[in-house]
Parts: sequence; C-alpha cells; structure tokens
Amino acid sequence: MLTEYKTVERHIPASLKRKCPDIWRKAGGPAVTGDLLDRGDVNEAGLIVCAARMNKIIAWDKQ
Repeated sequence: MLTEYKTVERHIPASLKRKCPDIWRKAGGPAVTGDLLDRGDVNEAGLIVCAARMNKIIAWDKQ
C-alpha cells in the first residue's frame, strides 16, 4: 500500500480581496454640520461593506 500526500493551497477569492472604501474627506474640511453627518454616513456604510466582506472571508476559510 502506497500513501501519497499532496499539499492543497487555498487562496482567498479575488472577489473578496478588494480594498475598503476610502475615508470621506472634503477639501477644506467640513464647512457645515451637514458635512459631518454626511461623513458619518459614508464612513458607516464603508465599515458595513468591510465587515460583510470580512465575514465572507471568515466563512470561506472555515470550509
């Protein structure tokens, strides 16, 4: 009986290796209170996208 060992290398799928969205910046800084609200909304949306992507990577790695 012969036993052959093969190393299987798994790689993270390219669809999950995208960079997170850029941080919101406004030239000259926020001018009005609405700018701060916009920045918070954009940053929160970016964090939600990154968290979802990270959860997919973690689930993929468990396979």
